[in-house]
Amino acid sequence: MKKLGIGYQGLGVRVWVSEAGDNASRFRAKGPLWAFHALLLALLLLVLSACAGAATAEPAPPTIHYGEDVCELCGMIISEERYAAGYITADGQQHIFDDIGDMFQAQPANNQEIIAFFAHNYDNNQWIRAEKATFVQSKGLRTPMASGLAAFESAEKAQAFAAEFQGELMIFSEVSAYYQANPMPEMQHKQGMEHNQ
Repeated sequence: MKKLGIGYQGLGVRVWVSEAGDNASRFRAKGPLWAFHALLLALLLLVLSACAGAATAEPAPPTIHYGEDVCELCGMIISEERYAAGYITADGQQHIFDDIGDMFQAQPANNQEIIAFFAHNYDNNQWIRAEKATFVQSKGLRTPMASGLAAFESAEKAQAFAAEFQGELMIFSEVSAYYQANPMPEMQHKQGMEHNQ
């Protein structure tokens, strides 16, 4: 009785046929499978890089329907794009605000893991990562909830804006620390709402 067997040796494959009871195998064909193995390896690397890319992809900014969606902190309709802000939590939930200050005000009270903060670039209303932005806080800047905060992608443009509006330059950690140390009392928040009505 004949048996067919396949075995791998190095980068090649060997096919043999052996007789029943015959311990000695006779090789009928031998051929390298380097091209097949290289293709499998390339496909494996492609799948692994796609998975790694998906895991490290930049989070997308929140979606806001201006004139319809409301601020999570104050409940007012979000209508001014350049002051709107938001953050994304690890579970994919988005939290949106009508004022950058409201985002910082709400953040310390939230126990969820936040993976990305977003604000709009004051110059062109494009979403930018708030962690990398330069902020200007100015009493002369009329924002929806009276925080006086504007975000800039360019530190140079932020400096020029601060000089024009007698504002203070701040980075993300400084703004965050300020709001953690000085949470806005409920009465002050209501005054900010009345100020902008």
